[in-house]
Amino acid sequence: MSAGHGLTQQEGLLAKGAVVPWQAGMDMRGWYPIFAQRDARTGEVSVCWRDLGQLPFSEPFFVNTLARQPHEERRVCHTPLAALGTFDDGLAPDAFIFHVSRCGSTLLTQLLATLPQCVVLSEPPVIDSLLRLHHDGMPAGDSIALLRQAMLALGQRRTGGETHCFIKFDCWHIHNLALLRQAFPDTPCLFLYREPQAVLASHQRQRGPQMIPGMLHPALLPLPAHQLAPGDHDGYAGVVLSSLLAAARPHAAAGQLQLINYNQLPDMAWDQLLPRLRITVTAGQLQAMRERGGVHAKYGTAFHGDAPPRTASGLPGMAAQLRAGYQALEDLRIGN
Repeated sequence: MSAGHGLTQQEGLLAKGAVVPWQAGMDMRGWYPIFAQRDARTGEVSVCWRDLGQLPFSEPFFVNTLARQPHEERRVCHTPLAALGTFDDGLAPDAFIFHVSRCGSTLLTQLLATLPQCVVLSEPPVIDSLLRLHHDGMPAGDSIALLRQAMLALGQRRTGGETHCFIKFDCWHIHNLALLRQAFPDTPCLFLYREPQAVLASHQRQRGPQMIPGMLHPALLPLPAHQLAPGDHDGYAGVVLSSLLAAARPHAAAGQLQLINYNQLPDMAWDQLLPRLRITVTAGQLQAMRERGGVHAKYGTAFHGDAPPRTASGLPGMAAQLRAGYQALEDLRIGN
């Protein structure tokens, strides 16, 4: 893409801070890759890093942790791509988390983040930036190597007690699952989804970037041909959600995704997921997970359920058209 879209503009805001010049051999421990970008004039690709020191990833999203860092402590460094390859001792991901958005994926990551032995990265923007570079012409072999290096850099051990790592991708990254799996072929992949009307209603209240035309690199969110009236954001959200459900189905049918329905949370996190991933927790840690499961995943307030959709929204009819895609995943989940 030649023109910057909404997410690239957001990434620029993340690069605010005191600039630290990069030097070959520089110790990058405590630094985290934020995004990669290609210089329009020279064609060279660089990586922007932020020094987070010991700041834990306890917020619902990676960018929330960046925003929590005091302004006077923010340090930024721009490096060549080669700097990504200096974290061979980083934790390999124990699981990749894919999702359709507004379906409990943030709740799951927040439950895991209560465990001190787990490093949980929720939608780190460097992944999206590397995928954009891939779709703009970077050779597949280079893209896979860089994605692997970036994930190992994200999986840094900072306290010495970390033993497990989880990466939650943006919802549109399900369209790139085949490429992402090549970075870590043996890593289990989870896919969270939810009844379509509830997802659409949540986006009607507060739209995610994927539900606004033009916010994403078009290759990252391939959509079928559609004819919508200008400004029909609800209709566009329906097309996007349909594409996410459809993209997951063949991978799930091939046994490449563990399907998790929103209504299985939070209990399945400690009843099924932890044992499957061989994560042992103490009684105190389990209690902390249970307490976190009772509050809103994004806001930390008591959760009493979502508000119903607006009565004149037309969402029930739209959700009915998506029911087949949702039910196909349900049939696969229940049949396994």
